[in-house]
Amino acid sequence: MKIFSFIKGIKKQSEVPLKERPSAYQATDYISPSFDSISYGQIQVLYDRSNLLKKYIKILIDEIKRYEITVTVKKSAKLSHKAYERVKQLKELLNKANPTESFEDIREKYWKDLFLYGRGGVELEPSEGSTIKDMYAVPGYCIRLNTDDKGNLKEKEAYQIVDPDETDKVVAKFNINSFVYFVLDKLSDRIYGSAPITSIYQELVTDINTSNNLGTGVTTIKSGLLSIPNSPKTLLKDIISRLTLLIKKNARVKVLAVNKEANFIDLTNADPKDNIEIQKWLIKKANIYNIPPIKLGITDEGSLTAREQRDDFRGMIESLVKQEIKTLNLSIIQNKLGWNDVEFTCPLFATKLDYERTRIAVRLRNANIMTINEIREQILGLNKIDDPSADQLIPPKNQD
Repeated sequence: MKIFSFIKGIKKQSEVPLKERPSAYQATDYISPSFDSISYGQIQVLYDRSNLLKKYIKILIDEIKRYEITVTVKKSAKLSHKAYERVKQLKELLNKANPTESFEDIREKYWKDLFLYGRGGVELEPSEGSTIKDMYAVPGYCIRLNTDDKGNLKEKEAYQIVDPDETDKVVAKFNINSFVYFVLDKLSDRIYGSAPITSIYQELVTDINTSNNLGTGVTTIKSGLLSIPNSPKTLLKDIISRLTLLIKKNARVKVLAVNKEANFIDLTNADPKDNIEIQKWLIKKANIYNIPPIKLGITDEGSLTAREQRDDFRGMIESLVKQEIKTLNLSIIQNKLGWNDVEFTCPLFATKLDYERTRIAVRLRNANIMTINEIREQILGLNKIDDPSADQLIPPKNQD
Protein backbone atom coordinates (compact mmCIF):
# COMPACT_ATOMS: atom_id res chain seq x y z
CA MET A 1 0.00 0.00 0.00
CA LYS A 2 1.36 3.37 -0.99
CA ILE A 3 0.12 5.91 1.51
CA PHE A 4 1.30 9.12 -0.13
CA SER A 5 1.12 9.43 -3.89
CA PHE A 6 0.80 13.20 -4.05
CA ILE A 7 3.38 15.93 -4.46
CA LYS A 8 3.65 18.07 -1.36
CA GLY A 9 2.78 21.70 -1.95
CA ILE A 10 2.37 24.80 0.11
CA LYS A 11 -1.05 24.48 1.74
CA LYS A 12 -2.79 25.84 4.75
CA GLN A 13 -1.90 23.19 7.27
CA SER A 14 -3.24 22.48 10.72
CA GLU A 15 0.05 21.21 12.00
CA VAL A 16 1.24 20.39 15.47
CA PRO A 17 4.27 22.50 16.40
CA LEU A 18 7.47 20.83 17.50
CA LYS A 19 7.15 19.98 21.17
CA GLU A 20 10.62 18.63 21.78
CA ARG A 21 13.51 21.00 22.14
CA PRO A 22 16.52 19.98 20.07
CA SER A 23 19.93 19.50 21.54
CA ALA A 24 22.57 22.19 21.01
CA TYR A 25 23.93 22.19 17.47
CA GLN A 26 26.77 24.69 17.96
CA ALA A 27 24.07 27.31 18.33
CA THR A 28 25.24 28.93 21.54
CA ASP A 29 26.80 31.95 19.88
CA TYR A 30 23.78 33.32 18.05
CA ILE A 31 20.13 33.94 18.69
CA SER A 32 17.80 30.98 18.27
CA PRO A 33 14.03 31.21 17.78
CA SER A 34 11.47 29.62 20.02
CA PHE A 35 11.65 26.00 18.86
CA ASP A 36 8.15 25.25 20.07
CA SER A 37 6.65 27.66 17.51
CA ILE A 38 8.20 26.10 14.39
CA SER A 39 5.90 23.67 12.62
CA TYR A 40 6.84 21.04 10.10
CA GLY A 41 4.98 23.04 7.48
CA GLN A 42 7.31 25.97 8.10
CA ILE A 43 10.32 23.69 7.62
CA GLN A 44 8.86 22.50 4.30
CA VAL A 45 8.36 26.04 3.09
CA LEU A 46 11.85 26.98 4.23
CA TYR A 47 13.38 24.13 2.23
CA ASP A 48 11.46 25.24 -0.87
CA ARG A 49 12.65 28.84 -0.52
CA SER A 50 16.19 28.60 0.89
CA ASN A 51 18.97 28.06 -1.62
CA LEU A 52 21.45 27.88 1.24
CA LEU A 53 19.58 25.03 2.94
CA LYS A 54 19.24 23.15 -0.36
CA LYS A 55 22.98 23.55 -0.85
CA TYR A 56 23.68 21.95 2.53
CA ILE A 57 21.32 19.05 1.89
CA LYS A 58 22.66 18.41 -1.62
CA ILE A 59 26.26 18.22 -0.39
CA LEU A 60 25.27 15.72 2.30
CA ILE A 61 23.15 13.56 -0.01
CA ASP A 62 25.79 13.51 -2.76
CA GLU A 63 28.39 12.31 -0.24
CA ILE A 64 26.07 9.63 1.18
CA LYS A 65 25.37 8.34 -2.33
CA ARG A 66 29.06 7.47 -2.65
CA TYR A 67 28.44 4.74 -0.08
CA GLU A 68 26.19 2.37 -1.99
CA ILE A 69 24.41 -0.36 -0.07
CA THR A 70 24.24 -3.95 -1.26
CA VAL A 71 23.58 -7.44 0.16
CA THR A 72 26.12 -10.20 0.77
CA VAL A 73 26.26 -13.67 2.29
CA LYS A 74 27.71 -13.82 5.78
CA LYS A 75 31.02 -15.65 6.16
CA SER A 76 29.36 -18.27 8.33
CA ALA A 77 26.97 -19.14 5.47
CA LYS A 78 29.35 -19.21 2.50
CA LEU A 79 28.40 -22.82 1.73
CA SER A 80 24.65 -22.26 1.94
CA HIS A 81 22.83 -22.30 -1.40
CA LYS A 82 19.75 -20.79 0.24
CA ALA A 83 21.79 -17.78 1.39
CA TYR A 84 22.80 -16.94 -2.19
CA GLU A 85 19.17 -17.22 -3.29
CA ARG A 86 18.22 -14.78 -0.56
CA VAL A 87 20.91 -12.35 -1.68
CA LYS A 88 19.54 -12.49 -5.20
CA GLN A 89 16.04 -11.83 -3.90
CA LEU A 90 17.10 -8.79 -1.86
CA LYS A 91 19.19 -7.35 -4.69
CA GLU A 92 16.13 -7.47 -6.92
CA LEU A 93 14.24 -5.57 -4.21
CA LEU A 94 17.01 -2.94 -4.05
CA ASN A 95 16.85 -2.49 -7.82
CA LYS A 96 13.07 -2.21 -7.79
CA ALA A 97 11.75 -1.28 -4.35
CA ASN A 98 8.29 -0.53 -5.73
CA PRO A 99 6.77 -0.17 -9.23
CA THR A 100 8.22 3.34 -9.71
CA GLU A 101 11.30 3.59 -7.47
CA SER A 102 14.60 1.93 -6.68
CA PHE A 103 15.94 1.68 -3.14
CA GLU A 104 18.36 4.54 -3.90
CA ASP A 105 15.36 6.77 -4.66
CA ILE A 106 13.80 5.86 -1.32
CA ARG A 107 17.12 6.25 0.44
CA GLU A 108 17.53 9.81 -0.80
CA LYS A 109 14.06 10.66 0.52
CA TYR A 110 14.53 9.35 4.04
CA TRP A 111 17.97 10.94 4.35
CA LYS A 112 16.53 14.33 3.39
CA ASP A 113 13.82 13.82 6.02
CA LEU A 114 16.48 12.96 8.59
CA PHE A 115 18.44 16.13 7.89
CA LEU A 116 15.31 18.29 7.93
CA TYR A 117 13.05 16.71 10.56
CA GLY A 118 15.40 14.46 12.53
CA ARG A 119 13.58 11.26 11.61
CA GLY A 120 12.51 9.20 8.61
CA GLY A 121 10.90 5.89 7.79
CA VAL A 122 10.27 3.14 5.26
CA GLU A 123 7.14 1.01 5.14
CA LEU A 124 7.55 -2.67 4.24
CA GLU A 125 4.75 -4.27 2.25
CA PRO A 126 2.89 -6.49 2.84
CA SER A 127 2.68 -5.42 6.47
CA GLU A 128 1.77 -8.93 7.62
CA GLY A 129 3.98 -12.00 7.22
CA SER A 130 7.72 -12.37 6.69
CA THR A 131 8.09 -11.36 3.05
CA ILE A 132 8.75 -8.01 1.36
CA LYS A 133 7.37 -7.13 -2.05
CA ASP A 134 7.51 -3.34 -1.93
CA MET A 135 9.12 -0.54 0.07
CA TYR A 136 7.98 3.09 0.30
CA ALA A 137 9.47 6.13 1.99
CA VAL A 138 7.21 7.81 4.54
CA PRO A 139 7.51 11.54 5.32
CA GLY A 140 9.43 11.81 8.58
CA TYR A 141 7.15 14.44 10.09
CA CYS A 142 4.12 12.13 9.61
CA ILE A 143 5.53 9.30 11.74
CA ARG A 144 4.13 8.78 15.23
CA LEU A 145 5.27 6.07 17.64
CA ASN A 146 2.56 4.21 19.53
CA THR A 147 3.86 3.28 22.98
CA ASP A 148 2.46 1.87 26.19
CA ASP A 149 2.65 3.51 29.62
CA LYS A 150 6.25 2.33 30.04
CA GLY A 151 7.39 3.79 26.73
CA ASN A 152 7.63 0.45 24.89
CA LEU A 153 6.34 0.16 21.33
CA LYS A 154 3.07 -1.72 20.95
CA GLU A 155 3.82 -4.72 18.77
CA LYS A 156 0.76 -4.68 16.47
CA GLU A 157 0.40 -0.93 15.96
CA ALA A 158 3.88 0.30 16.78
CA TYR A 159 4.05 2.96 14.06
CA GLN A 160 1.24 5.29 13.06
CA ILE A 161 1.23 7.56 10.00
CA VAL A 162 -0.78 10.75 10.20
CA ASP A 163 -2.27 12.84 7.41
CA PRO A 164 0.19 15.66 6.57
CA ASP A 165 -2.67 18.19 6.40
CA GLU A 166 -4.56 16.88 9.43
CA THR A 167 -2.00 15.63 11.91
CA ASP A 168 -4.68 14.41 14.33
CA LYS A 169 -5.90 11.93 11.71
CA VAL A 170 -4.14 8.54 11.53
CA VAL A 171 -4.14 7.15 7.99
CA ALA A 172 -2.09 3.97 8.46
CA LYS A 173 -0.69 1.67 11.15
CA PHE A 174 2.22 -0.75 11.01
CA ASN A 175 3.32 -3.51 13.32
CA ILE A 176 6.76 -3.42 14.85
CA ASN A 177 8.33 -5.64 12.16
CA SER A 178 6.89 -3.90 9.08
CA PHE A 179 8.51 -0.51 9.39
CA VAL A 180 12.07 0.85 9.32
CA TYR A 181 12.41 3.82 11.65
CA PHE A 182 15.46 6.11 11.46
CA VAL A 183 16.41 8.75 14.04
CA LEU A 184 19.24 11.20 13.42
CA ASP A 185 19.86 12.50 16.93
CA LYS A 186 19.10 9.83 19.51
CA LEU A 187 18.64 10.98 23.09
CA SER A 188 17.45 9.12 26.16
CA ASP A 189 14.63 11.57 26.90
CA ARG A 190 12.89 11.48 23.52
CA ILE A 191 11.73 9.02 20.88
CA TYR A 192 11.52 11.32 17.88
CA GLY A 193 14.98 12.84 17.82
CA SER A 194 15.33 16.54 17.09
CA ALA A 195 14.80 18.53 13.92
CA PRO A 196 18.20 20.08 13.09
CA ILE A 197 16.63 22.99 11.21
CA THR A 198 15.03 24.43 14.34
CA SER A 199 18.38 25.71 15.59
CA ILE A 200 19.08 27.77 12.46
CA TYR A 201 15.56 28.54 11.31
CA GLN A 202 15.82 32.27 11.98
CA GLU A 203 19.20 32.55 10.24
CA LEU A 204 17.84 30.95 7.08
CA VAL A 205 14.72 33.10 7.10
CA THR A 206 16.92 36.19 7.55
CA ASP A 207 19.04 35.10 4.59
CA ILE A 208 15.94 34.79 2.39
CA ASN A 209 14.45 38.11 3.47
CA THR A 210 17.75 39.98 3.14
CA SER A 211 18.32 38.63 -0.35
CA ASN A 212 14.80 39.61 -1.37
CA ASN A 213 15.16 43.13 0.03
CA LEU A 214 18.52 43.71 -1.62
CA GLY A 215 17.30 42.28 -4.91
CA THR A 216 14.20 44.49 -5.04
CA GLY A 217 15.99 47.64 -3.93
CA VAL A 218 14.17 48.14 -0.64
CA THR A 219 15.84 51.14 1.04
CA THR A 220 13.32 52.24 3.69
CA ILE A 221 15.74 50.83 6.26
CA LYS A 222 19.39 50.02 5.91
CA SER A 223 20.23 46.40 5.15
CA GLY A 224 23.43 45.08 6.58
CA LEU A 225 25.35 42.89 8.94
CA LEU A 226 25.67 43.93 12.58
CA SER A 227 28.57 42.34 14.43
CA ILE A 228 29.04 42.70 18.20
CA PRO A 229 31.88 40.36 19.28
CA ASN A 230 31.82 38.66 22.68
CA SER A 231 28.28 39.78 23.46
CA PRO A 232 25.96 37.68 25.64
CA LYS A 233 22.82 36.24 24.12
CA THR A 234 20.63 38.38 26.38
CA LEU A 235 22.11 41.55 24.88
CA LEU A 236 21.61 40.31 21.33
CA LYS A 237 17.99 39.44 22.08
CA ASP A 238 17.47 42.90 23.56
CA ILE A 239 18.92 44.55 20.47
CA ILE A 240 16.63 42.61 18.16
CA SER A 241 13.65 43.46 20.35
CA ARG A 242 14.53 47.18 20.24
CA LEU A 243 15.10 47.05 16.49
CA THR A 244 11.69 45.50 16.04
CA LEU A 245 10.08 48.27 18.10
CA LEU A 246 12.07 50.96 16.33
CA ILE A 247 10.77 50.14 12.87
CA LYS A 248 7.17 50.03 14.05
CA LYS A 249 5.00 53.08 13.58
CA ASN A 250 4.96 55.59 16.47
CA ALA A 251 7.64 53.64 18.32
CA ARG A 252 9.18 55.52 21.22
CA VAL A 253 12.33 53.43 21.42
CA LYS A 254 15.27 55.34 19.96
CA VAL A 255 18.35 53.85 21.64
CA LEU A 256 19.44 50.42 20.51
CA ALA A 257 22.76 49.66 22.17
CA VAL A 258 26.11 51.23 22.90
CA ASN A 259 29.16 49.09 22.31
CA LYS A 260 32.44 50.44 20.98
CA GLU A 261 33.28 47.03 19.48
CA ALA A 262 30.14 46.89 17.37
CA ASN A 263 30.58 46.89 13.61
CA PHE A 264 27.93 47.45 10.96
CA ILE A 265 28.48 46.52 7.31
CA ASP A 266 26.12 48.57 5.15
CA LEU A 267 24.67 46.38 2.39
CA THR A 268 21.78 48.65 1.35
CA ASN A 269 23.18 49.35 -2.10
CA ALA A 270 25.33 46.26 -2.41
CA ASP A 271 25.09 43.80 -5.25
CA PRO A 272 23.95 40.46 -3.73
CA LYS A 273 26.18 38.56 -6.14
CA ASP A 274 29.26 40.44 -4.96
CA ASN A 275 28.41 40.35 -1.29
CA ILE A 276 30.95 37.90 0.03
CA GLU A 277 31.02 38.92 3.69
CA ILE A 278 27.38 38.23 4.50
CA GLN A 279 27.44 34.94 2.61
CA LYS A 280 30.49 33.78 4.56
CA TRP A 281 28.87 34.72 7.83
CA LEU A 282 25.57 33.03 7.06
CA ILE A 283 27.20 29.89 5.72
CA LYS A 284 29.39 29.48 8.79
CA LYS A 285 26.72 30.32 11.34
CA ALA A 286 24.05 28.15 9.74
CA ASN A 287 26.29 25.16 9.08
CA ILE A 288 24.81 22.79 11.66
CA TYR A 289 25.82 19.78 9.55
CA ASN A 290 29.58 20.39 9.97
CA ILE A 291 30.18 20.51 6.23
CA PRO A 292 33.81 21.50 5.59
CA PRO A 293 34.22 25.12 4.40
CA ILE A 294 36.03 23.97 1.26
CA LYS A 295 32.86 22.16 0.10
CA LEU A 296 30.84 25.32 0.71
CA GLY A 297 33.16 27.37 -1.48
CA ILE A 298 34.64 29.54 1.28
CA THR A 299 38.14 29.86 2.66
CA ASP A 300 38.48 28.66 6.22
CA GLU A 301 40.73 30.48 8.63
CA GLY A 302 41.23 27.37 10.74
CA SER A 303 44.26 25.11 10.93
CA LEU A 304 42.85 22.15 8.99
CA THR A 305 44.05 21.57 5.45
CA ALA A 306 41.65 20.81 2.60
CA ARG A 307 42.52 17.11 2.85
CA GLU A 308 41.94 17.06 6.61
CA GLN A 309 38.58 18.78 6.13
CA ARG A 310 37.52 16.15 3.58
CA ASP A 311 38.70 13.31 5.81
CA ASP A 312 36.79 14.65 8.80
CA PHE A 313 33.65 15.12 6.71
CA ARG A 314 33.86 11.63 5.25
CA GLY A 315 34.41 10.23 8.73
CA MET A 316 31.16 11.86 9.85
CA ILE A 317 29.27 10.55 6.80
CA GLU A 318 30.68 7.05 7.29
CA SER A 319 29.47 6.96 10.88
CA LEU A 320 25.96 7.90 9.70
CA VAL A 321 25.96 5.24 6.95
CA LYS A 322 27.21 2.57 9.37
CA GLN A 323 24.30 3.32 11.68
CA GLU A 324 21.96 3.24 8.68
CA ILE A 325 23.20 -0.24 7.73
CA LYS A 326 22.75 -1.51 11.29
CA THR A 327 19.16 -0.27 11.28
CA LEU A 328 18.44 -1.89 7.90
CA ASN A 329 19.90 -5.23 9.02
CA LEU A 330 17.93 -5.21 12.26
CA SER A 331 14.61 -4.02 10.84
CA ILE A 332 14.52 -5.77 7.46
CA ILE A 333 16.68 -8.89 7.61
CA GLN A 334 16.35 -9.91 11.25
CA ASN A 335 12.94 -8.62 12.35
CA LYS A 336 10.89 -8.73 9.13
CA LEU A 337 12.46 -11.61 7.19
CA GLY A 338 13.89 -13.57 10.11
CA TRP A 339 17.14 -14.43 8.29
CA ASN A 340 20.61 -14.78 9.81
CA ASP A 341 22.74 -15.77 6.82
CA VAL A 342 22.80 -12.53 4.77
CA GLU A 343 23.41 -8.87 5.58
CA PHE A 344 23.38 -5.37 4.12
CA THR A 345 26.87 -4.03 3.58
CA CYS A 346 28.72 -1.18 1.91
CA PRO A 347 31.39 -2.32 -0.59
CA LEU A 348 33.33 0.91 -0.02
CA PHE A 349 33.72 0.02 3.66
CA ALA A 350 34.93 -3.47 2.79
CA THR A 351 37.54 -2.12 0.38
CA LYS A 352 38.75 0.39 2.94
CA LEU A 353 38.84 -2.25 5.68
CA ASP A 354 40.80 -4.69 3.50
CA TYR A 355 43.31 -1.95 2.70
CA GLU A 356 43.76 -1.08 6.39
CA ARG A 357 44.09 -4.73 7.37
CA THR A 358 46.72 -5.28 4.70
CA ARG A 359 48.72 -2.29 5.94
CA ILE A 360 48.59 -3.62 9.51
CA ALA A 361 49.57 -7.11 8.37
CA VAL A 362 52.61 -5.81 6.51
CA ARG A 363 53.75 -3.77 9.52
CA LEU A 364 53.32 -6.69 11.93
CA ARG A 365 55.28 -8.98 9.63
CA ASN A 366 58.08 -6.50 8.98
CA ALA A 367 58.36 -5.78 12.71
CA ASN A 368 58.72 -9.53 13.30
CA ILE A 369 55.78 -9.53 15.74
CA MET A 370 53.58 -12.22 14.15
CA THR A 371 54.06 -15.16 11.81
CA ILE A 372 52.41 -15.35 8.39
CA ASN A 373 49.81 -17.85 9.56
CA GLU A 374 49.03 -15.83 12.69
CA ILE A 375 48.43 -12.77 10.51
CA ARG A 376 46.28 -14.75 8.07
CA GLU A 377 44.05 -16.12 10.84
CA GLN A 378 43.83 -13.20 13.27
CA ILE A 379 44.11 -10.16 11.00
CA LEU A 380 42.98 -11.16 7.51
CA GLY A 381 40.45 -13.85 8.43
CA LEU A 382 42.08 -16.42 6.11
CA ASN A 383 43.01 -20.06 6.56
CA LYS A 384 46.53 -21.19 7.37
CA ILE A 385 48.83 -22.24 4.57
CA ASP A 386 50.66 -25.56 4.69
CA ASP A 387 54.20 -24.21 4.81
CA PRO A 388 56.52 -24.61 7.82
CA SER A 389 58.04 -21.17 7.27
CA ALA A 390 54.60 -19.58 7.63
CA ASP A 391 54.66 -20.53 11.34
CA GLN A 392 58.01 -18.93 12.02
CA LEU A 393 59.11 -15.39 12.67
CA ILE A 394 61.66 -13.79 10.38
CA PRO A 395 65.15 -15.05 11.35
CA PRO A 396 67.34 -12.24 12.65
CA LYS A 397 70.09 -11.07 10.33
CA ASN A 398 73.68 -11.97 11.22
CA GLN A 399 75.53 -9.03 12.67
CA ASP A 400 79.22 -8.69 11.92
